[in-house]
Amino acid sequence: MAALHCGRLTVMPKVRVNDIEIFYQEIGASDAEPLVLIMGWGGDHTAWAFQAPAFSARYRVILFDNRGAGQSDQPDVPYTIAGMAADTVGLLDALGIGTAHVAGMSMGGMIAQEIALSHPDRVLTLGLHCTLPQTDAFLSFRGDGMVRIRAHENREDFARMLLAWVLSPKTVADKPGLVEMLLQRAVDNPYPTGLVGLKRQAEAIGQWSSLERLSQIRVPTLITTGADDIMVPPEHSRALHARIPHADSVVIPDAGHLHPIEQPEAFNRAVLAFLARHPSR
Repeated sequence: MAALHCGRLTVMPKVRVNDIEIFYQEIGASDAEPLVLIMGWGGDHTAWAFQAPAFSARYRVILFDNRGAGQSDQPDVPYTIAGMAADTVGLLDALGIGTAHVAGMSMGGMIAQEIALSHPDRVLTLGLHCTLPQTDAFLSFRGDGMVRIRAHENREDFARMLLAWVLSPKTVADKPGLVEMLLQRAVDNPYPTGLVGLKRQAEAIGQWSSLERLSQIRVPTLITTGADDIMVPPEHSRALHARIPHADSVVIPDAGHLHPIEQPEAFNRAVLAFLARHPSR
């Protein structure tokens, strides 16, 4: 499907990349600088809803569903972060995009790191949001527990449990409408990420590390974290900042793991200011 309105392109098809069909969406002017946004564990492209309108005013925004998520294929085979990075680069190839601003949330930030390390010539800038350089025993234990809960609970119960981990106490207290909207989106999603995708993505997260390679990242990098993130605490962002040369770091107050959704104005402002400092032209 494609629609062109007032010079702004919105495309929502699928494309064959490596061994799967990937669902993607393009928003913005086709001749603008490309900005690819990579979602985290179990999430799909719709989770960027608070960013796409603001970012597409200046950039050609590419959203997509990772393998195992949303409307992309969810094969029951081993996944790797490197493989999902290759999927992203393959999508850029299919779209005829040589270089792009690359950003990701959580697991998407891991994928973004891997792209910057394995395909540095494709990356204009790097955005690492609520992410980390490697998991640890506790995070892996918790992730396995969440997959097990999903296997036995309905979608609403799983969503309520997950939101308690990814939202800040202030968000829950002050923004009940947002919490209800996120819950309903999870329950009503016509293309939910299934148990296979959740399990395979979680395995990929647990097997990956960039810790000893971070000094090799040479592109301008923005790191953001929610001050109250208990899913991936800010110490992980500090570890990234300490190891990536000349990286910028922003802490978003009154926000948890989903700080781009909880505090979209502050997050979008930080990202757009960073991108404006590093144009490709």
